[in-house]
Amino acid sequence: MQSAQGLPFDFPPGPLPTTVSKGEFARLIGVTAGRVSQLITRGLPVEPNGRIHIERGRAWLRENVDPNRRRAMIEDAAPVLAPTANPRAARTVAEAKLISLKADRLEGSLISRAAVLRAIEGRARQERDAWIGWTNRVSAEIARTTGADTAAVYALLDRLVREQLQALADMPAPDIITDHKPSP
Repeated sequence: MQSAQGLPFDFPPGPLPTTVSKGEFARLIGVTAGRVSQLITRGLPVEPNGRIHIERGRAWLRENVDPNRRRAMIEDAAPVLAPTANPRAARTVAEAKLISLKADRLEGSLISRAAVLRAIEGRARQERDAWIGWTNRVSAEIARTTGADTAAVYALLDRLVREQLQALADMPAPDIITDHKPSP
């Protein structure tokens, strides 16, 4: 991956501090802190307080590290930065997510899947019962208005409403009902 200037080091967008720690510089260039220590022994400039000036560090890397090695550093950066590469970091992230979920549940902004499913199923039952009851209520009025046989009107409406309800039941359920895990 190369920057707009054709350099192999891309830094995240936005303002960067002028100096960073060894570990932060390692993360920025996609290597380990140990590799940064090796580069320091080879001459990577370090501030008196032990921090690395980003621009001077970048310039030193461009001048002193073989382009093929720079490319290898960038290509190897993805596994170094993966959250599963550091079990402690992965555990910390998981614990933070759990704490956030517990806080959301306590403040009432998070509800259980079971409660949602019960509410949806209850509402669906109510709607089904209302439609089936509707055919019974309106069939006599339709028969009286049209002069048709009440039993025939009821049978026709009941059949058509039940077919419609079955068609609705056969439609795929929304994502909240299907058993899936959210993407990260």
